Amino acid sequence: MTSYAQSSRFARRAYEVARLRRAIARAAPLGALLGLLAVMAIGPSALAWLPVFVLVWAALEWRGGALLRGGRVGALLGALVAIVPASVFMSCCQAGCTMASGLCCNTSRACAGLGALVGLGAAALLARLPARERTTATFGAGLGVVATAVPRCAGLMFGEGVGLVLGLALGTAAAGLVCLTVERLRRLA
Repeated sequence: MTSYAQSSRFARRAYEVARLRRAIARAAPLGALLGLLAVMAIGPSALAWLPVFVLVWAALEWRGGALLRGGRVGALLGALVAIVPASVFMSCCQAGCTMASGLCCNTSRACAGLGALVGLGAAALLARLPARERTTATFGAGLGVVATAVPRCAGLMFGEGVGLVLGLALGTAAAGLVCLTVERLRRLA
């Protein structure tokens, strides 16, 4: 191996390590903020999900570009889902009741519907991006929404959690597909 190839390889490795450090340095404070909000809105059980958020956000920061721009939109909307009271997800529950009391019922349809609405909102915000970035940004938004909304699942039953995550992912994907179709129709016209 030539000295040029070695130095090029060393420089590339140093560059990627620096980007990874920066990504972790940016993801950790966001994780702490989300953790504080999650504990206040959901309870201490939400802290178990924070490593998922920090890992996903570090990956988004490390990749950057359209993926990060979409992730920021998704994180904003996912944070709104994370602070929604559980009584919205479980409409037959009384305010303040807990899952352990057995007084709440399972309404995963409401979670899927709320998730789909948030996903559609993410896609509406992403529609303003250039067409070449939209697909990547939509994927980033889906990751951001799901990673940020995951702490909400800690306070829900399994069915609500699955409904919320699937609704978020499918709503974002469906709206992204609509944006892609509209863009292709514009090109044909």
